[in-house]
Amino acid sequence: MERYVEVTFQRMPRDPSVETAAHRWVARLESANIAVRYAAIFIEQSDRRHISVWVTLHLGDGARSTTTASREDAYVAVGDAFRAARREQLERTTTGARARVAYSFAG
Repeated sequence: MERYVEVTFQRMPRDPSVETAAHRWVARLESANIAVRYAAIFIEQSDRRHISVWVTLHLGDGARSTTTASREDAYVAVGDAFRAARREQLERTTTGARARVAYSFAG
């Protein structure tokens, strides 16, 4: 499946290296069996010292997830936002699997 990744920079110049890091993080999610149909990454200079990152994922099962992070370093902010997204999706899948197992024993 071909995925679409859109990276937008606001109040700061476009940084191809940070953009590439965001693309690599989407690929990491795919390798963790998280099907990403569309990813929108918004990177903004929130004040003189901080970079804020919003990651919105549209997933293969129709779910949508948004996570954020703010740090002094753009790479760290991107990584933190994607780690939060991965953690959220893995918890959602694990919780769903537990609910299915509990339901199968109850039936």
